[in-house]
Amino acid sequence: MHTEIYKIKGRKYRYEVANYRVGDKVKHKKKYLGPLQPVNKSQKKKINRKSSVFVRSLTEDEKHHLLQAQNSPKALVRDRAKIIIFSSEGKAPKEIAAQLKRDYSRVLAGIKKFNDDGVGSLKFKTSSGRPKRITKEQEKDLVEMALKSPNEANLPYNNWNCRLLALWFRQRYSQEISDEWVRELLIRNRITFTVPKHKLMKADETLREAFKKS
Repeated sequence: MHTEIYKIKGRKYRYEVANYRVGDKVKHKKKYLGPLQPVNKSQKKKINRKSSVFVRSLTEDEKHHLLQAQNSPKALVRDRAKIIIFSSEGKAPKEIAAQLKRDYSRVLAGIKKFNDDGVGSLKFKTSSGRPKRITKEQEKDLVEMALKSPNEANLPYNNWNCRLLALWFRQRYSQEISDEWVRELLIRNRITFTVPKHKLMKADETLREAFKKS
C-alpha cells in the first residue's frame, strides 16, 4: 500500500493505492485522501454566500423601523420585517423560510423588494380604484356593539369574540367581513376580550367545622 498524487484539472489530489493480485493480473484499489492543498474555508464560505440572496446594509433608521414593524398588528408586515432582520444577521433565505415556516419564494421576494424600495416595501398597497367596503359609521357601530353584551343583539352568548362580531355585522349589513378584519379594528380601538375565570368562594367557617365533625 502506498500514496500516489494525481493531477485533475490543474489541481493535485492524494490517493491511497493498494495492489492486489487476481490470477495472473495485478489490480489496484484507490482510496481518495483529499486535495494536496485544501481550499481555504473562509474563501469557500464567501463563495457560498454569493450564491444566495441577502439584504443590503441597513441604516440605523431602517433598523429602528424594522424593530417596530415586527410588532405590527398586521401579520404580513410582521413577517416581512422579520425576514429582513434575519437576512441582515446573515441567515440565508432557505434558513429563514424554515424558521418562519413560510414559502421560500415569499422570503426571497421580500428581501429583493426591500433592497429596491427600503422600508417602503413593508407597506402593502391596496387598489386605488376600488371604493372602501366598510364605512366609518359601520366601523363605529361595530366598535360600540363590541362594548355591549351579545344579549343586546339577541344572540345567545355571554361574551363577544371576533367570529361572533363578524357574524353580527354580516347579519346587520348583509356584507362579508373577515374575523381578522374585526380583530384589527378592535386592536386599533384598544378593545380586547378576556375570558372570565370562575373563582371558588371560600367556604363558611361554621359549615367547615360541622363537616369535619360529621
